[in-house]
Amino acid sequence: MTITFGVNYLAVIVAAIVALVIGFAWYSPAVLGKRWMAYLGTTQAQLGNPGPTGMAVGIVASLVNAWVLAVLAVNLGGTTIGAGAMLGFFVWLGFMATITAAEISFQKLPWGLWVLNNAHNLLVQIVMGAVVTAWR
Repeated sequence: MTITFGVNYLAVIVAAIVALVIGFAWYSPAVLGKRWMAYLGTTQAQLGNPGPTGMAVGIVASLVNAWVLAVLAVNLGGTTIGAGAMLGFFVWLGFMATITAAEISFQKLPWGLWVLNNAHNLLVQIVMGAVVTAWR
């Protein structure tokens, strides 16, 4: 099997930006940020701002995530929004949902935190998968 890396880098960038926008909205205090902080047992004052390093890590992580989805889309042959959404779902299910479930369990954190974070992760993976698959 030959792996092809011929992805649309503009689609990767757009998908990463969309993921960041979803995250900023999702975790804003006006939406689910207060509940997220309550699950963590912290406050906005204690968290502070992510700073340049935190922002850089978030941007790079989104770009890598979108690129990996794009590589998978190219190599699996999907070309539709539906195929991309399914790709995003299966990436979330096989990696994010399972790994974060283990982390929540071992760290003895509230399962509500898992639900809140993984609803976000699922949405982001589906949207990014759809963008990079349909826009090849």
